[in-house]
Amino acid sequence: MNRKFKQLVFVATCTAIALIGFSTWKKSEEAVAANGKKPNVVLIVIDDLGYSDLTMYGGEVPTPNIESLAKSGTMFTNFHVAPTCSPSRSMLLTGVDNHRNGLGTMAELLTPAQEGKPGYEGVLNNRVIPISELLKNAGYNTYMAGKWHLGHKDGQRPAFRGFNNSFALIQGGGSHFNMIGETLEEKVSMYFDNDQPLKSMPPNFYSSQYYTDTMIKYIDQNRANGKPFFAYSSYTAVHVPLMVPDKYINKYLGKYDMGWDKLREQRFNRQKQLGIIPDYLTLPPRWPMVPAWDSLSAEEKKRNSKIKAIYAGMLDCVDENIGRLIKHLKDIGEYDNTLFVLISDNGASGLDFVKDDRENYEKWFKEVGIDTSYENMGRVNSYVTLGLNWAQVSTTPLKWSKTKQAEGGTRVPAIISYPRGGVKSGVKTDAFAHQLNLVPTILNYTGVKHPGTTYQGRQVFAPEKPSLAPLLEGKATYVFDQNTPIGQEVFGNTNDAMVLGDWKILRLTPPWGDNKWALYNLRIDPREINDLSQMYPEQLKKMVGMYEKYKKDNGFVPAK
Repeated sequence: MNRKFKQLVFVATCTAIALIGFSTWKKSEEAVAANGKKPNVVLIVIDDLGYSDLTMYGGEVPTPNIESLAKSGTMFTNFHVAPTCSPSRSMLLTGVDNHRNGLGTMAELLTPAQEGKPGYEGVLNNRVIPISELLKNAGYNTYMAGKWHLGHKDGQRPAFRGFNNSFALIQGGGSHFNMIGETLEEKVSMYFDNDQPLKSMPPNFYSSQYYTDTMIKYIDQNRANGKPFFAYSSYTAVHVPLMVPDKYINKYLGKYDMGWDKLREQRFNRQKQLGIIPDYLTLPPRWPMVPAWDSLSAEEKKRNSKIKAIYAGMLDCVDENIGRLIKHLKDIGEYDNTLFVLISDNGASGLDFVKDDRENYEKWFKEVGIDTSYENMGRVNSYVTLGLNWAQVSTTPLKWSKTKQAEGGTRVPAIISYPRGGVKSGVKTDAFAHQLNLVPTILNYTGVKHPGTTYQGRQVFAPEKPSLAPLLEGKATYVFDQNTPIGQEVFGNTNDAMVLGDWKILRLTPPWGDNKWALYNLRIDPREINDLSQMYPEQLKKMVGMYEKYKKDNGFVPAK
């Protein structure tokens, strides 16, 4: 390690330690009352959106409506979530660690050693109170449209967890046009319309468009009661299978013929220009499992270029529909009194189920009439995945992607906008923040109190992380001080991480890691290239000890 790099580590760490800490911020009820009625809350999740996909994060696909939220609010460049769907969403809606709220691992991956253990129910358990229920109890209309993935039985679906109205895809993914599922294990998508199982799809259904139509309908039909609303717009785009109406695909056909190597370089340079990453960083090497674009045949290049065009079309479409929702709120006079939160639930997905089990998938495709030809890619009866090749672009310049605790799996775009409530406009912050901060932040701005550790005669967990309000209002420069550890784990095997100030320890299984702890300084090395464990062994030892305490305190159960 050269001397300059050691100096950078030292200066970055000392600078962070010198910052002034702050305690949990409590916005007064008087401040809420001063703005008239309580604010509406719109929580937008874009599924599997990568760190560099949005224009303001370095992407090339125009996303003007999301960008308008960023301009009117605060944009996070160091915001973290869990690296996969349901554990992430469980924390997003409760503010409680996934090992406590029921999603210690995904339901689909529970092992015999974990089944029946507290925190490993595979659904959102009754030891937590989702934000929808808290707001409903406080007099809010509560709506959901989109992906749930937190339980499919009676008592577990959105209608039982605080939503007045809901149109929900109950499982993790599926076709954006019809009811064909995502995987061999879930061949059929399970939708519930206000808790009635859907037998067939509505005419002209496309997920992003229909979810938006539904949310607008919910907002309008209950306006007469004068209550504020909580709208959980949980888009399934840009989750696989990749598909979108032809007009969106056609806008981007041919635009990715330069390939993933060139596009990744372009995004990296744009991120420097935008101030998303430090200008001294160099582009990390191509992931070892990703081939050079120039090594592909002409046919492979053509097909892969279209895959990215479909993905771009899906992002274009979801931005357009977010714009429709924003415009409607402006038209009905509710926009200014709305707190907007927009995030991705995890990093971009490089998963490819077909590649891992091609024989059985091809048999299934034949049974249901899925056409995998080039001409049909992205249409109603197609099945297309992004794959690691393009996922590497979406996570630029970060390491790895969805399911990994590396930055590419956990660092995501995040935007919060509410100028009337004091959230600064046009601000970009590199302060480390976490999805566990969001429920406290929403409660902060709505003036709603969490009941604590007892609710309706049962013991519950309360959120423990601070509100983001001081940061959002310019009263603080960071959320967590250098002495507050943030642990994270899913799956019950070696897929662990902990952040302490600017430091991060990471342990991954092969081929992503070597089952050993590595130590990084994220302030100067967000790419997680320079392992500092040999240089700072005491820092590593201290953080490993903190991580073991985190696991014990949160009831961690190993997979076997």
